[in-house]
This record gives sequence, C-alpha cells and structure tokens, in this order.
Amino acid sequence: PHTIPAASLDDLAASGYRPHMPGDVQVGDYSRGKIEVSWTPAKCASSYDITYQKVTGGKTISKQVQYSEVNSIIITDGLESCSEYEMRVSAVIGDEYSEENIVTFSTPPDINAAERLEPIM
Repeated sequence: PHTIPAASLDDLAASGYRPHMPGDVQVGDYSRGKIEVSWTPAKCASSYDITYQKVTGGKTISKQVQYSEVNSIIITDGLESCSEYEMRVSAVIGDEYSEENIVTFSTPPDINAAERLEPIM
C-alpha cells in the first residue's frame, strides 16, 4: 500500500480550495480604547481577514492575521466609545476567502467624557 501525502497549503491555494468559515467569533470587553477578538480556527486557513466598521457607516478598517497557535487579535484602530460595530471574520487561503462570520458589538460610554467638556457661557 502507498501512502498519499497531505496537500500543502500552496497546493490547496493553487487548487482554488475555499476554506471553511472561522467559528465562534468572540469580542472581549472594550477597555482603554481596545478590544480582543478571538475565533475558532478554520481548517486549512493560512490567514484571517478581520474587517469592522460602525453599524451607522463610516470608515471600514481591515486587519490581516497570519495563522498561528493564537487565534485572536487586539483591535485598537478606529474604535470610539458608545458606538455599535459590525465585525466580519473570514478565513483565507491564497486568493480564496471563506464566508464571513459576522458579529455586532457595542462599546460602553466614556465615563471620563464630562471632564473634557468645555462649558459655553
């Protein structure tokens, strides 16, 4: 009997294989202008694409994360207090993207906002 070797990621990318969607996307608590986003890895993904923007519109921000033992990222760019966001996480191999796993999350109000207000007289 002959053993058939497993395909490499390069072989899978060249074949047009579309990875499965990452699972169980979790958004941690918003603290000091940052959040941690984590997910269950998809089989055969070489990287992940994380895209987010305010639900009401605005600038879309994308981050790419190379596959590693840690399936999470700390997001610090473009987050504002007291806002609702839509987060999309896709697995990537070559030029192929999985379906997006979409979650929404809200950031709490800034408890120190009153200290920065300038009264109008």
